[in-house]
Amino acid sequence: MPTSNFRINEIGNKTLHERHEIALQDSKSSKFMQAKVKDQMFIDHLLLKNILDLDQHAVAERIVILASTSGSYAKAPSFGAIASDAPNKKDMLSNSLIKLGNKFKEIRRRFGDEGIVVVTNHVILDRWTDCRYTISFLGEVLKKKASQ
Repeated sequence: MPTSNFRINEIGNKTLHERHEIALQDSKSSKFMQAKVKDQMFIDHLLLKNILDLDQHAVAERIVILASTSGSYAKAPSFGAIASDAPNKKDMLSNSLIKLGNKFKEIRRRFGDEGIVVVTNHVILDRWTDCRYTISFLGEVLKKKASQ
C-alpha cells in the first residue's frame, strides 16, 4: 500500500498539549497535518512574528503571571472555604500584588499612563490589535532597562 494515501500528523509534544488547546490543521506545503495552538496569547503571536524578542516576551509573561497570582483576574468566591482570621497566602496584599504595583509604577514613570494602558489592554487582558503604533509602543514598554 503506498504511503502517500496516509495522513501523517505532527501533533507537538506532551507539554504543548498540557499548556494549550490544540487543533490539527492541513498543511498547504506538505502531506503532514500540523498542530495549531488555539489559545495563543497576543504576546505569543508577536513573538512568533519576530515583533517581540525573547526578553520582551519574558517581561510580558512575568506581568501576566503577576496579574494572575495577585488576584487581578475576577474569580468566583469559594463558598466551601472555612472563614478564619489567620494569615492567608491568598491575602489581597500578596507579594504578587505588590510586585505588580511596583512594575506598574516603573512603567508609569518611564512611559506615563499610555504605557499602563497598552500593557493592561494587550498583555494582561490579551486584546489583539493590528495598529502598528500600538504594537511598536508595546515593544518599547516591554524592553528591559539598560541597567538590567
